[in-house]
Amino acid sequence: MADRAPSANTVFLQPGELVATDKAVRVKTVVGSCVAIMLRAPYPGLAAIAHCLLPEAGVSLEAIGSGEALRYVDTAIELMLRLLSERGAALKDLEVKIFGGADAMRAGYRIGDRNVAAARAVLRARGLTLAASVVGGRRGRVLEFDTETGEVSVKTLPEQASRAVPL
Repeated sequence: MADRAPSANTVFLQPGELVATDKAVRVKTVVGSCVAIMLRAPYPGLAAIAHCLLPEAGVSLEAIGSGEALRYVDTAIELMLRLLSERGAALKDLEVKIFGGADAMRAGYRIGDRNVAAARAVLRARGLTLAASVVGGRRGRVLEFDTETGEVSVKTLPEQASRAVPL
């Protein structure tokens, strides 16, 4: 698929941010060990995407501010589900997708794997199944999410772009 030219309805999602909308928007982001979680309710026409850095906040959504909650997979999912539900989305009708979770650093922390495991666990606990996912590996990905159609374009970064540069 060829790159589409950026338009007024293209948004770049930074780590620790959320886009929730009832409008047609193309959301672009780049993930490595982070995960992008996408929830879409075709009816009533709602979509949300969060770019999460770490697996668990260690506290409930109520105990953490919404801005801080978006940094963590568990609380970001809960916040997204709450937002969509408040606007009329039925949990059973959600399309759920996750992307990212690479572990390019080869360090013992395995943040990418832990982020993916946390997302799957929270979604499973809520009775949600994945419609699509591209996770793991050692290379980052560039994502473009069309909130209107649910289509996600995934481009894997070249290996040299995913490797840490020695200082």
